[in-house]
Amino acid sequence: MTGPIAHRSGGVTGAAPALRTVALVKQVPREGGSGNLGPDGRLRRTAGEAEMNPWCRRAVAQAVRLAAGPGGRSSVVTMGPSRAVDVLREALACGADEALHLTDPAWAGADCLVTARVLAAAVDAHTGADVILVGRSSVDGNTAAVGPMVAELLGLPFVGAALEIDVAEEDGVRVLRTTLQSDEGLRSVQVALPAVVAVAERSCQPAKAAADTWPGTDRVRTLTRAGLGHAGPVRSPTRVTGSRRQARSRTPVLLSGTLEEQVERALDLWRSRTGPSAATAPASPAVPPRRVGPSGRVLALTGPAETAEPRALLGEAAAIAAHFGAQVTAVVQPGTDTGAFASWGADELLVLDGDAARPAVAVLHDWITAHGRPLALLGAARSWEREVLGRLAARLDSGLMSDLVAVEPRTDGTGAPRLAGTKPSGQATLAEIDSLGPVQIATLRTGSLPLRTPRAVAGALPTRQVDVPPDPALQAGPLKPDGDYDALERARAVIGVGQGVDPQRYAELEPLRLLLGAELAATRKVTDTGRLPHSRQLGITARAIAPELYLALGVSGSTRHMSGVERATTVLAVNHDPTAPVFAQCDIGIVADWAAAVRALCAALAKRGAATGERPAEPGD
Repeated sequence: MTGPIAHRSGGVTGAAPALRTVALVKQVPREGGSGNLGPDGRLRRTAGEAEMNPWCRRAVAQAVRLAAGPGGRSSVVTMGPSRAVDVLREALACGADEALHLTDPAWAGADCLVTARVLAAAVDAHTGADVILVGRSSVDGNTAAVGPMVAELLGLPFVGAALEIDVAEEDGVRVLRTTLQSDEGLRSVQVALPAVVAVAERSCQPAKAAADTWPGTDRVRTLTRAGLGHAGPVRSPTRVTGSRRQARSRTPVLLSGTLEEQVERALDLWRSRTGPSAATAPASPAVPPRRVGPSGRVLALTGPAETAEPRALLGEAAAIAAHFGAQVTAVVQPGTDTGAFASWGADELLVLDGDAARPAVAVLHDWITAHGRPLALLGAARSWEREVLGRLAARLDSGLMSDLVAVEPRTDGTGAPRLAGTKPSGQATLAEIDSLGPVQIATLRTGSLPLRTPRAVAGALPTRQVDVPPDPALQAGPLKPDGDYDALERARAVIGVGQGVDPQRYAELEPLRLLLGAELAATRKVTDTGRLPHSRQLGITARAIAPELYLALGVSGSTRHMSGVERATTVLAVNHDPTAPVFAQCDIGIVADWAAAVRALCAALAKRGAATGERPAEPGD
């Protein structure tokens, strides 16, 4: 069912009965933590560095708001060690009616699937929830998988990331209306309750309360494995096997002198790094040739063909399949141009005639049951793929390795195919992850993957089509694009805007953007305020890009943000503070006011372009 959906502001409208809401919250290391692991493979934590996940704060605020009024009740649930009770105490201080702490030594180090199972069991047995709210993701891992997994385990629809939320009753059915925010844009939806809802950062003010207002632990109910009726060993299908510091290949050059002198020197350095005299970049790896007589399949859930994502994903899938002697089945959404898929790495196509995530999962699971379990299931780290793969991971008991920036095929001691990957974890740290599940399932940050040289192929790909019915619980309006989604992937130059740039003066960036042929990007704090679209956010919890030039203006340089531009050829940072962390993570640094630097860069680029008769953005042309 499609069509525009009208929204009404407010919480519960019409004659809808009072709501029971549940917010699932997580305790995370403050400022991302160190990222270091102990000998047991778990994050090291020290007193005073933990807090409620910032995105969970919005879930708490919405849970309290929606349950307000006679007969309503809001619950908050967390799973974690004894100290995690603090996030529940803060939630109670923010207006939640009750809190449930799930804690047991056997759950220590649980992955997303085990966590989702425990949370789903607690919600099912102890809350009677109409709306289950989660944060869009978590700042310590960005899995965004627990919400879809809980929804699958409870047999419920899932929507997210939700902005304004309104609940009403229509024809005796309670429905939740919202606008969903994704990398691609905005979409109005209506979902029948009960449902699981991931809350966007900009949906409301976060729930926060000073520690001296938190109630005691006597208001928190504690539940262990025995209380949930669970028995037997706890086995996480995915695990962290180690961690390592991210290699820093940049040697920062912090410039001095007048602003004009710094700008001229910066442009000379940029030219030397990317111009004809620069060292030749290593050649991109080639897509492996097609194999005859495959012994298995790698399924790759592909996104829009007009973006760089399918090419990067299919190239990686082909490399994995070649290692295992398998073929690549590209799972294609309606209307996708697949003309180049064979050269990018696909061996056959599985075309879905609908894109409703929950029915697509049921159809794919049936197809897998009929044709045999694939060796691996891969997808980009976008909302649709995250929901589909999260739900399939729960159905296949395989867990999910999420947001990998690199992946490597391996074979374990029994000869079983395995994947090992790395993902950002904490400050400048990469966690190493592998899977013990029967199917290797992973979402990949395609912006961190190489674009492999296409292979030569002839003939059309074998194609199968499957029917995907609409989700009867969900009505979705048309997508309103949030800018050009793939623009950042294609851009050779990107201007990154931090909090140090006054949003009232963004127009002053336009002359420089045009001279460089650049796209705009931003830090999370900028997109959280709505100054730039969510699709323009870079970092550990957003997108990763690889432009020839990344110009950071007013960016402090947090490792969370800078992880999104690790593959940039040149990082040029402008900040008025010579001690800003960004100057330790760039190639070239200019100490100056951003606006003055922008004017000086425009003047210098225009002068160089006039002198050479070329467009100013010489490097990269």
